[in-house]
Amino acid sequence: MEQDTSETVVVITAVGRDQPGIIAALTKAVFDLGGNLDDATMTRLHGAFSTMVSARLPEGRSEEDVRSALAPVASALGLTLAVQTVPAHADEDTPDTQITVYGADRPGIVYRVAARLASRGVNITDMDTRLTGTAAAPVYVMLLEAVTGDLDLADDLAALRDELGVNVSAQPLDTEAL
Repeated sequence: MEQDTSETVVVITAVGRDQPGIIAALTKAVFDLGGNLDDATMTRLHGAFSTMVSARLPEGRSEEDVRSALAPVASALGLTLAVQTVPAHADEDTPDTQITVYGADRPGIVYRVAARLASRGVNITDMDTRLTGTAAAPVYVMLLEAVTGDLDLADDLAALRDELGVNVSAQPLDTEAL
């Protein structure tokens, strides 16, 4: 299906204290402009809400229109907002690997895993982390989606396992899953 090249695509980020109605207010403002949401991610961390949403705007609508429409929402809900125009036809590699890391919590896990993968040219496209377990025995869990192509990461994962004392595994990512 050929896409309309005159459309504008924006990415909206919003951060603030979590409360009911944030998603409804943000998406209503985009809807009222005639926009259509593409991808979105939303989460809550330590009582703070954060979202990134991409939206396609109809011809004649701009990044500034989105900022203006969202300004009252941000003011009413105490949100910090950013709106950025991005290419409508971005060439994106599809994530092909899920990497799972878990073990005793310690500083540097994310940095060391990310640095090792970056040194091999691996692009991390999604990351979720959680601290689980008990206060006496916290366990750090990290899930990554990445574009690895044909790279064999077995030696890298083994090195991370030894260096960090955590379990690290990789498996093909089901591209049909959300």
